[in-house]
Amino acid sequence: MKRQLFLVAAVISAANCFAYYDDYSSSPSIELPGWVTFAGFLMIAWGILEIILFFKIWGMTNDIRALKKDFFHEKTDESYYLMAKNLRKNLVLGNIEHVKKTLLTNFMDEIIKSYSKLPLQGYEKDENGKDRLVSYEEKNLRTPIAPYVENLRKQFEKIGEPLPPYINNMATYGDFLNIFTKEDLMMNQ
Repeated sequence: MKRQLFLVAAVISAANCFAYYDDYSSSPSIELPGWVTFAGFLMIAWGILEIILFFKIWGMTNDIRALKKDFFHEKTDESYYLMAKNLRKNLVLGNIEHVKKTLLTNFMDEIIKSYSKLPLQGYEKDENGKDRLVSYEEKNLRTPIAPYVENLRKQFEKIGEPLPPYINNMATYGDFLNIFTKEDLMMNQ
């Protein structure tokens, strides 16, 4: 709406460009034709509006970064610092359940993030020596997650709590997915 009002104001102010003020003599005139002046005003107005649009889009990219950080759980050094600060505060206040919940959530986020980075398929040689495309789904599910479980165990030891038995028994991504994802809860499409 603002753009249209601005263009209408530019057109009205440029309407006098079509008036011809010169005498109709044969002497050379320096005055530009009305349509050139009118087009100049329109180009200036259009340029100003495009600059405004550029800065608005530039501002929206910051919003997209914030949304991406919130919805795709991008961890930055600042978020790790804030999480550690929050954990220390809850430890001091005696909110052990909140600390355990935060550690388990972080554990699950790291597992899911690392699982999503595994390749879904690749080429392997068959018995004839030809390359064939193979799905790595089974291979990925058998990939061990021992470092993540061990890290969580150390974190739980620091707060003086035992590691939950269902996590203690996890060895692969398949075990993790069997515990934390239930197919019967997924909606059929």
